[in-house]
Amino acid sequence: MGKSFIEIQKIRHIWIIVLMLFVNALAIFHFTFDSTAIVAFAPILIIVLVDLLLIFIQLKTNINETGISYQLFPFQLKEKIYTWDEIADVNIRKYSPIWEYGGWGYRYSFNNGKAYNISGNMGLQLVLKNGKKILIGTKKPEELAAFLESNFPKNLK
Repeated sequence: MGKSFIEIQKIRHIWIIVLMLFVNALAIFHFTFDSTAIVAFAPILIIVLVDLLLIFIQLKTNINETGISYQLFPFQLKEKIYTWDEIADVNIRKYSPIWEYGGWGYRYSFNNGKAYNISGNMGLQLVLKNGKKILIGTKKPEELAAFLESNFPKNLK
C-alpha cells in the first residue's frame, strides 16, 4: 500500500470553549440555587448534549492511491469515498465559508456544491466527473499541496 495523507480536525476554538463554559456555569448556577430548577432539567440536558456534540465532532480526510475519502463524525457514520476515476479536478483553494456556504460544518450551496469544514478558509476542492462539487476544509493546505504534487500530480488542476 502506498502513501496516504490523513488529517483529523476537531473543534478547538478558544471562543467556543469559553462560551461552552459560560453557558454551563449559568446552567449549573441556576440548577443549584433555584428551588424550581427541576423544571430546568430539559434545557440542561440539551446543553450537555450540545457540549458532547462539540467535543466529539471531527472531520477526517484521507487521501491515498484509491482516492479521497472524508467523514464528518458524528453526522456521517461511514467515510464517503471518491475514487480517482470519479474525480475530474482537484485543487486547494481559499474560500469564504460565510459567503460561499453560509458557515461551517456540513453545508450546501446551489452554486458551489457541498462543503465539509470545521474552521478556517482553506479547502480541498473536488470537482467530480458528474459535475458535482465537494469542498473539504483543511488546516494543512501546504502539507496537503505538497503531498498531492508529489504523489498525484496528474490529478491536480
